[in-house]
Amino acid sequence: MKKTIEADNITFKYDERVILKKLKFFIEEKSFLSIIGPNGSGKSTLLKIMGRNLVPDSGDIIFCDKDLKDYTAKELAQEMAVVPQSTEVNYNFTVEDIVLMGRHPHLRRFQKEGSEDFAIAKQAMELTNTWHLRDRFINEISGGERQRVIISRALAQEPKVILLDEPTSALDIHHQIEVLDLLKYLNRDKGVTIIAVLHDLNLAARYSKEILLLHQGHMITMGKAEEVITVDNLKKAYDIDMIVDRNIYTGDLQVLPISSKEGIKKRKTKDKTLHIICGGGVGKYLIQLLWDEGYNMSIGVVNKGDSDWELGKLLSIPMVEENPFCDITETAFKKADLLATEGDITILTSIPLGRGNFKNLMLAKKQLERGKKVYLYNTYDEDQQFDYTDGKATELFKELRPWD
Repeated sequence: MKKTIEADNITFKYDERVILKKLKFFIEEKSFLSIIGPNGSGKSTLLKIMGRNLVPDSGDIIFCDKDLKDYTAKELAQEMAVVPQSTEVNYNFTVEDIVLMGRHPHLRRFQKEGSEDFAIAKQAMELTNTWHLRDRFINEISGGERQRVIISRALAQEPKVILLDEPTSALDIHHQIEVLDLLKYLNRDKGVTIIAVLHDLNLAARYSKEILLLHQGHMITMGKAEEVITVDNLKKAYDIDMIVDRNIYTGDLQVLPISSKEGIKKRKTKDKTLHIICGGGVGKYLIQLLWDEGYNMSIGVVNKGDSDWELGKLLSIPMVEENPFCDITETAFKKADLLATEGDITILTSIPLGRGNFKNLMLAKKQLERGKKVYLYNTYDEDQQFDYTDGKATELFKELRPWD
C-alpha cells in the first residue's frame, strides 16, 4: 500500500519544552488513523505539523512522496483539508458561504463559484445533514451544528486526506456516531484518508483501521486497534488500570477505566450491601458506577477470565467464580446464595442465559422467596435474544417479574 504521510524524526519544542520527540512513522493511503493519548501528549501538535500549521524543529513530513514544505498553500489545500478543534468563526457568514469556501483552492484568482461548485457544496451539506441550515448565519447555530458545517467545508475541498482535531468533542452521542459514520463512509467508499485526534478510546477502537498512541511526546506504539488497545499500553499512557474486552453485541473492542488507587483510598462507603448477578461483560459498567458511589458489593456466579470477573478482582469485591465453559456447580450456587442472602439487595443484570448459567436466575428466585428485594438492571434491546434455554428462562422471568 502506498504511503500518504511519512513522519521522519519529528521533534517540536515550545520555547525549551520538548512536545514531540523524534517521531517516526508512516500512514498508508486510504487509512483511518486515530491519534490517542492523555492530555499534553502532543496529539494536536502532531496534527498541526501534518497540516503545516506548525513547523517542526527538526525532521520532515513527506506527503504523497513530496516534502510538505515544497507545496504551495493552494496545492496543499487541494490535497488536504483540516478541521480544527475550535470552530469559532469571526465573521457572520451564512452556512452555505462557509461551505463554499472549501471550493476556493480549486478556483483561479477572482473566479466566481460555478454550478459545479454549488453542487459539490450541496452534496457536502447533505452528507453532514446541514443542508437545511444553508441560509442560517454561522454564529446563530449550535456548536454541534457548527462542527458539522466545518466538516462540510472540508468535504467541499474534495481532499485526499482530512485531518480532524477532536471532531466529536462538541457533539452529543447521536451526532458523534453520525459524524464518525460519515468519516468511515468517506474512508471506505470514497478512499479518503482520515487522520483524527480522538479522546474517546471506545470510538477510536470502533472506527479506526490504525491507532497511534502518544505519551509525553513519545510514540508508545502504532498499529491495528487490537495491537494498540491493550491493558499494558493504556497503563503506560494513562497511568490507570483499565479493562479491555469486546462488546458482546457488536464485537468491537471496548475500554473500561478502573478507579485509581488514590480514589479507592478516599472512597466513602454506604451502609447498603448489593449482590450483583452478572457475566459476559454486561455488569461491569454498573459495578463501576455502584463502586464509585460507595456501595459494598458481592458478585456471582461469574466465570474466571470474564471481564465482570476481572473488574471484581481489580476492585477486590467478594465473588463466587466458576471455571470457563462449565455449568454452575451446586457448591458455587450455594456460596452465591449465601452472599446474596447476606446482602440487602440483589441486582440481576440482563445476562444471556443458557444451560451453564441458568442457576443465576434461580438465585434471584430464591432471594425473592425469602422476601428480599431483587431488581433487574435491564439493557436488553427489544428484539435481542437472551434466552438460550429453549424457553425455560423466559418462563421463569414471567414468573418472577421482580421489576414490575
